[in-house]
Amino acid sequence: MRLKSFGCSFIFGTDLHDDGRNLPIPIASQYTWPALLAQHNNWDYSCYARGGSGNLQITERLLNQLADVEPAVYIVSWTWIDRFDYTTTDARYNWRTIMPVDTDDLAKTYYRDIHSEYRDKLTTLINIRVAIDALKNSGNKFIMTYMDELMFDQRWHCTPAVSELQRYCQPYMTRFDGKTFLDYSRDRGFAISPTLHPLEEAHAAAAELIASYNLV
Repeated sequence: MRLKSFGCSFIFGTDLHDDGRNLPIPIASQYTWPALLAQHNNWDYSCYARGGSGNLQITERLLNQLADVEPAVYIVSWTWIDRFDYTTTDARYNWRTIMPVDTDDLAKTYYRDIHSEYRDKLTTLINIRVAIDALKNSGNKFIMTYMDELMFDQRWHCTPAVSELQRYCQPYMTRFDGKTFLDYSRDRGFAISPTLHPLEEAHAAAAELIASYNLV
């Protein structure tokens, strides 16, 4: 059996000691909680997460892998909803992501003139529903987590469309003692890097916790 993981830097393993993001071909850490879960179950491991990815990019990578008919266990961790993914115009479809921390003119224009929380919530939840339905249709087991509580917030920007998508998607979300991975790591006092990435001890604890849930 193979475990395939998808997400952003928290699944890739940014800031862990074997972080290979700067290699010609980025190599994900073997000390993230999905990698450790694979080791715990004696499964092969493939990581398709990339640091800085948005949720559209995560969905596209997942759907590409679901075209593989070989059975696998899938872990999908959804990232912050205010990241905007787009592709280059050449034939390689190289992904780019605009993030709130960016300071270039494109990012300034996007967040000043185009961005809205409603669009973020709606498109994120649509991506998640597409992913859930595709995974269910494939017959593969999967675990989903998320980093951004805003996608399930109902106080603001919550039309009937958003509310129905939240109702559909939320039961499929796995939490770490009721929290996101980052909040779980903070609450437990685990070391976190200056760029807000939980380090090895947090991943080891999270892997043990997820394994105890017996989800796969």
